[in-house]
Amino acid sequence: MGETAEFLTITQLDAGTTLPADAFDQLRDGRVDAFVVRGVFAPDLCVEMAAALESNATGFEVTDFPGPFQSFFYGRNLNLNAPELDGYFSAAARFQTDLARFGVSLGVDIKGHIASVMSALDHGRPFEAAPGPGTSPHFFTTFRGHRPGGYIPAHFDNEQGFRPSYRHVAAATEGEIISFVVTLAEAEAGGMLELYDLLSGDPAEGHRNDDGSACKPDLATLRSQTIRVSAGSMVLARSGRRLHRVQPVEGTRTRWTLCSFMAVSRSGDRTYCWG
Repeated sequence: MGETAEFLTITQLDAGTTLPADAFDQLRDGRVDAFVVRGVFAPDLCVEMAAALESNATGFEVTDFPGPFQSFFYGRNLNLNAPELDGYFSAAARFQTDLARFGVSLGVDIKGHIASVMSALDHGRPFEAAPGPGTSPHFFTTFRGHRPGGYIPAHFDNEQGFRPSYRHVAAATEGEIISFVVTLAEAEAGGMLELYDLLSGDPAEGHRNDDGSACKPDLATLRSQTIRVSAGSMVLARSGRRLHRVQPVEGTRTRWTLCSFMAVSRSGDRTYCWG
């Protein structure tokens, strides 16, 4: 089922049905701006996952966003990593082990299940962690916790390619950057993905979140559309070229998600993900 909000198209799917094998084709060529796939994880499982993440009994490494964002990762993110990546790749190996152990405790292969859903939406193309130097892979995904007041400012994900820490990803991938978010626990209010009526290109340059731009046009002048992604659902968004943000979280509850970015490998036979 598709819906159009004047300037964008969002398509709703159900993971329990036959999924369209050309969904990623539609994202890559701009026919669809976002797919929301309901039922990727059962609601009861999401409640268990969120409770386990709150206690962090698994011992996931914690990485904080910059202070004003009131948010953190379990794992590491290339956007927040220095160009020297030895520690990042060591952390990725530890996180993969911890994620598998976390999944076993809940009776689910988290990484494998997410990858299989996305593969079904992309002609069976495998989804795997982007390669690094030698045999070192990037993070396939990370957990994100957004505390009350937590948010992510408006940005384009294609700006990642300008950062030195993305050199291995840039060498291994090409084409559109797409992102996925799987909601495990919604905020009481707020915390929704918001897409703006602005695609990257010349008119978008003033919005580039490159840490060096002194001129940021007023977002209030742009049309926007929020997307609710309920617990257990996944959103796949054309986030490389579509300006977007995460609205501030309201209430007392932490918003928990699994997130990653992806692009097709230069060989074209698989899609690489990185957290």
